[in-house]
Amino acid sequence: MTKIARFLLSLFLLWGTIPAVSRPKVGVVLSGGGAKGTAHIGALKVMEEAGIPIDIIVGTSMGSIIGGLYSIGYTPEQLDSIFMAQDWPALLGDQADRSSIDLQTREQDSQYILSVPFFEKPQDLISGGLIKGRNIGRMLWELTEGYHDTIDFRTMPIPFACVSQDLVTGKEVVFRSGVLPVAIRASMSIPGVFAPVDTDGQLLIDGGITNNYPVDVAQSMGADIIIGVDVQDPLKNADELRNNLFSQLNQLIDLQRKDRWQQSIDSSDVYIKVNVKGYSTASFNTTAIDSLINRGEQAARLKMDTLQNIARQLAVPDSTLAHRPTPPYYYMHRPGNMEARYASTLKTLIGEAPTNSINLGIRFDNEELAALLFNGQMQLGKKRNHNVSLTLRLGKRVYGDAHYGLHLGRKWLFTTGYRYTYNDFNLYEKGERAYSLNFNHHFGEVGFTRSWKYVRLKIGGIYQLYNYGSFLYRFAGNSPQDISKESYLKFGTEYAVSTANDPYFPTKGTEFSLQYHYAIPLNGNKAFHTADVHWNAAFSFNSRFTLTPWVEGRYLTTENTVAEMNTLGGQERGKYFSQQIPFYGINYSEAGRRALVIVGVEARQRIGGKHYVSGIFNVAATSDDWMHFFKNSFDSHELLGYHVFGGAIRYDIRTFIGPVGITFSYSDRSKFSGYIRAGFNF
Repeated sequence: MTKIARFLLSLFLLWGTIPAVSRPKVGVVLSGGGAKGTAHIGALKVMEEAGIPIDIIVGTSMGSIIGGLYSIGYTPEQLDSIFMAQDWPALLGDQADRSSIDLQTREQDSQYILSVPFFEKPQDLISGGLIKGRNIGRMLWELTEGYHDTIDFRTMPIPFACVSQDLVTGKEVVFRSGVLPVAIRASMSIPGVFAPVDTDGQLLIDGGITNNYPVDVAQSMGADIIIGVDVQDPLKNADELRNNLFSQLNQLIDLQRKDRWQQSIDSSDVYIKVNVKGYSTASFNTTAIDSLINRGEQAARLKMDTLQNIARQLAVPDSTLAHRPTPPYYYMHRPGNMEARYASTLKTLIGEAPTNSINLGIRFDNEELAALLFNGQMQLGKKRNHNVSLTLRLGKRVYGDAHYGLHLGRKWLFTTGYRYTYNDFNLYEKGERAYSLNFNHHFGEVGFTRSWKYVRLKIGGIYQLYNYGSFLYRFAGNSPQDISKESYLKFGTEYAVSTANDPYFPTKGTEFSLQYHYAIPLNGNKAFHTADVHWNAAFSFNSRFTLTPWVEGRYLTTENTVAEMNTLGGQERGKYFSQQIPFYGINYSEAGRRALVIVGVEARQRIGGKHYVSGIFNVAATSDDWMHFFKNSFDSHELLGYHVFGGAIRYDIRTFIGPVGITFSYSDRSKFSGYIRAGFNF
């Protein structure tokens, strides 16, 4: 007779002789295992289906996250939805959530493949852990609203405990009280990966180092029946360990806790062992999580008869699930008065925001080949109101950039900066290469910027010098002019709005920008005006299909300028000239007239989680005469203006290095062309 059968028989006999005895308590124990721990969600679904009344829940690491959230009322179905909906690469990093930062910072951050935050000292880059845990800490804070004060975890809807370890003393720390999100965050602090939680003189790390399957904790809380879910890997053999340092380190930890682990297994009345082969602690993607949840459910169903037998013997009417507590209200970025109240707790959980960062961008395309972007940002001064940014871009287009910003309060920023650029590219007319441009560009600016969550306003002055060496250019059919350099003073403003939810594959939101500049040539030519406007919006008809129309245009009041001329072509705005407007069907930079308007639409279908197929159509019209713009643009006389019809079929995949894609395009000006790119735009 098994241990659980003997227990239930004695329980039945006891109930027959004593009129009123409270039923035995059921304790559920959830092991640690990183991403593999999401299998606990599937196991909990089956326990509920079997009618098991859960009186106590204990967990370590990922088991503490799922167990803690379940204990305050989240159902397995809700946990499934929450875990599947997370942006795990962002959640397991320290970069601020896109929706919580201002527009200018979002635009800058969308260029980098890697951003490493640090504080005042270089050693802070690796102090404590590669990840400070700011985003995972904020998620736990948001999901546990109502449990941000110090409480006794035994008074929660389902009594809960989780396990951590004090790195100072080496002692096991069992959280039976405290601030719930802090306790969970401490329990999942994998050494070297997540920074430990620093509180009350303790440095708290992942409890899985000492007690990854804490059956004894559940028993100490009064659990009579133990149902355990174990997502740990079995010990590896020599072939699996050979030449694999990561596996060797994990095996050392597993060997140290082997006896305690086996003792916990022997003490379990129902032991649910999940098959996690093929997955690791880092398998945080929607496909893996969905599979792991299903595996947890399958493993628990193998024990369904035993689970149902326990439920029947405990004689719980229907189940206690009818009295499940209401989960906390899930919110994102609530008003700041609540955070002010719990400032000290938030600092423990999330830490201080990094003041400096080192950033890296990498991209490739078949025109420029490879390009690298290096950037360093530092905030200086006691109030951190001085910002210095240094940037270096390497590739066919090379530039160095130095900028300084002074925070003036009320979101205003005084900025000044200088950029040197070397450009080497071809300029086309009528689809034929007309000029080869090699020039140095010096750019200096002074101004004021104010950036809100969705809006950016910029006012200031610019100095620009373009040094061509010797360059012959023909303006509007006139005789070629030898242009060695162009220089300008420009004064103007820029207004931008962006509510797009993604910089590359938006499914909702709008982008709008308007720029105006008054330019004074320093070679004695007449001053002129430039105006730019851009609008696009994303409309999703379901979770996979998105339609994105756009309109973009530019107008300048002079023709005697190469540097400020209107140009169109390529997929990225401002690739060679800052005013270059993208056009699908022309991969290079095509010279336009003084007035240029482009209208287009993209129909994008998402396939699976990360694949996108798009069909794109656009038309460009350009003319020197604004008053007769459409007549001249669609006339057959090329000197008055011209128009271009173009389109493309594009495939993209979202990767950790940025979008990777290939585009096949056609226009009635350049015929067929292809374009391959990988990485973020810069």
